[in-house]
Amino acid sequence: MSGILIRSLMLSLFLLGGYAYAQENRLTANKPTELADVLLSARQFYPSILAARAGIQEQQATILAANGAFDPRIDGSVYSRLNGLYDSSHLSAGFYQDLSFMSGEIFSDYSVSNGSFPVYENQLVTADAGKARLGIALSLLRDRDIDDQRFAVKKAEIEADIAEFEFQSEQISIFQQAYIAYAQWLISARLLEAYNELLSVAVVRGEALERQVEAGDIAEILLVENQQAILQREALVVDAKRQVELAAERLALYFRSEDGLPLFPVYDDGLLVPEQNEAFLSYPVSELVDIALARRPDIAVARALQEQFELERRLAENLAKPQLDLRLYSSMDYGNSPVTRVGNDNVIELSFSVPLQNRTANGRRDSANARLLGLGHDLRLLINEAERDMRSALVNLRATTELKQVALAELDVAQTLANAEARRFEAGSSDYFLLNVRERMLGEAQLRRWQAELNHQIALANYYGVSMDVPDIN
Repeated sequence: MSGILIRSLMLSLFLLGGYAYAQENRLTANKPTELADVLLSARQFYPSILAARAGIQEQQATILAANGAFDPRIDGSVYSRLNGLYDSSHLSAGFYQDLSFMSGEIFSDYSVSNGSFPVYENQLVTADAGKARLGIALSLLRDRDIDDQRFAVKKAEIEADIAEFEFQSEQISIFQQAYIAYAQWLISARLLEAYNELLSVAVVRGEALERQVEAGDIAEILLVENQQAILQREALVVDAKRQVELAAERLALYFRSEDGLPLFPVYDDGLLVPEQNEAFLSYPVSELVDIALARRPDIAVARALQEQFELERRLAENLAKPQLDLRLYSSMDYGNSPVTRVGNDNVIELSFSVPLQNRTANGRRDSANARLLGLGHDLRLLINEAERDMRSALVNLRATTELKQVALAELDVAQTLANAEARRFEAGSSDYFLLNVRERMLGEAQLRRWQAELNHQIALANYYGVSMDVPDIN
């Protein structure tokens, strides 16, 4: 009996030592770790999610910068001759506001001059109290519907939408990974408990067998067989412990403190993966596929890029148009002045420029068309892959649901057989070999039961990943 107890004690110390080593220099949660804790922590503190959120802020700043092209401004100048035949000076200042309509501009300026000017600078001469002007400039052909400034604003808005879609995609990806990591950790711990229970049964039985051997009631070979079973089950426990610690390390990547540092999870036998509502499995597959396609951020990104390339094509076509600009303004001089400077001036100006070749515009247009064509093919493939992924996820989910029920039923049968064989062995109507076979089959059934549960949780997580239908887990 002492040999069995010593080995069991050594195993316990080994496992406890491994657990302590795993937690050395590691932050550890202060209560049993639930799935909701992990998912909330990952959403708030996981680095790639924080980076994606920063990407949204960056694009918002880009929108602000692009809209800066339409900021109002004040321009001014001072002109004065220091010496020479003429003693003229001129001062001007104006307010200018660009418009997003027809590439327009509203302007208002004031200028005043004194002294004598040469005839070629006669346009600078004002009445002695100065001249005020108010007007508007519009593009009638090129730049009427789109120009570089409006393109930059719209492109920044599209890139902000893309950053938002990528943030959503990263969130669901981390949700999926964290969900699987938690299920692996919890189910590994459950399997460790099951193997520990089998080991305890063999240890307790060994103590009884040793007393019977000492009393001469049974052959010593039965004790040796039991010791062999203990060794086999010890190996299962050690390997299961290794799996728990590895799963805890993976889980700590997603489970983080408020400082963003990985937290080592704490196990409790009351923990569980919350049961999810799987009523959607009864819905038509085509309906679920359509809903998923409408939610997929990767498809939304491709469509946003289509919009951007369409804008690039419009900008190239705009470059090929003749330039025809209109300026309307009214001006008035104030104070005393020559007759030519008295009264209002109402002016209309038209200026034009006609390109004789459009190679730049044509090249940019053809490039945008090619990108649109290529993106159209990529989008079709994305949709096809999303449909396939959705259908595959539903197939796996239905199958793992059934396999989980089969594994539970098998475990129930294996437990019943093992219990019955144990009673027969205690009554002396069975042998140790058959009893050990029954208990080994029980251990294998435990493994298949928890593996089926893990496969089902992974299938659920994959479904959430491809459908974007994330459950609210509290």
